[in-house]
Amino acid sequence: MNIPSQLRLWHVGNWCIHIGQKYVESPFEAPSKDVEILNYAQPFVDALKNIPGAEVISQPSWELYHMSPEEFAARLAWATTIVFADVETKCLMLHPDFFRRHKWGGQPLTFPDRFDLLCGWVERGGHFHMNGGWLSFGGELGKGGWARSRFHHVLPVECLPHDDLIESTNGYALRIAASDHPAVRGINIGTVPPLLGFNEVKLRKGATSIIEIENQGRWYPLLAEHGFGKGRASSWMTGASPHWGINFMRWDQYAQFWRQVFTR
Repeated sequence: MNIPSQLRLWHVGNWCIHIGQKYVESPFEAPSKDVEILNYAQPFVDALKNIPGAEVISQPSWELYHMSPEEFAARLAWATTIVFADVETKCLMLHPDFFRRHKWGGQPLTFPDRFDLLCGWVERGGHFHMNGGWLSFGGELGKGGWARSRFHHVLPVECLPHDDLIESTNGYALRIAASDHPAVRGINIGTVPPLLGFNEVKLRKGATSIIEIENQGRWYPLLAEHGFGKGRASSWMTGASPHWGINFMRWDQYAQFWRQVFTR
C-alpha cells in the first residue's frame, strides 16, 4: 500500500455539547446540572491517527463557522485531506459576524466564498471526503443543503434537495460494486455490523460506486469516488460513528477500511 509521506487530515463535525440533566427541585427551580463536550467521531479520528505518518486535526462545526478567512486559508494550506461529517452548508455560507451586531460597522459584510476556495483546493490536488449523517448531503428535512451549494459538482454523488434519510433499526445488506478498488482490498463486506441508516443520493456520471447498500429491493451508493481536477472526492453515505455507525465503529476491519479509503 502506498501511504503518502505527508498525510494531513482535517476532520470537521460530529462534535456535540451536552447540557446535563434537568432537575426540577421546586416550583421555582429547574436547573440543568453538568456540561460535557463530546467528539462522537473519536473512534474515526483514532483510526485516522493510526495511519502511519498521519497528522490529524479534529474540530467541531461551530469552529469552522467562526473561522476568519485567514484561519480557513491556513487550514486549506495545511491539509492534504479534508473530512466533513454532519456539517451543514450554513457553516460555510454565513459570515461569522452575522449574529454579532456590534461588529457590523458601516461596510458591506463580505469575505471570500469558502465553497469556491474548497473547490480550488480539490482541483489543485486535495482529497475531500464527506461522511453521512442528519446534516450531511441532503440531510434531515434538507437541512444539510449540499445539493444547493456551489460545491455540489465536486462530490461524486448528486444530493437530494429535500430529506434524504433512510433508516432501519434492523440494518441493511451491503455489497462491493468495485472489487478491484484499493479501498476494499482484503475487506470482508459480509462482516460489517448492522448500519442503522444512510443518506439517499444518486451516483454522479463518471463516478465509481465502490460499496452499495440495499433498501427494499433497490441498491444505493454507500461509498463512491471520482477525480476532480488534480484531486479527488469521496463520499461515505452513512455514519462512521453514532448514531448510524454505532455498530460499524466496532467492526474488526474498521481501522483497515479507513486507512485504505485515505491512502493508495
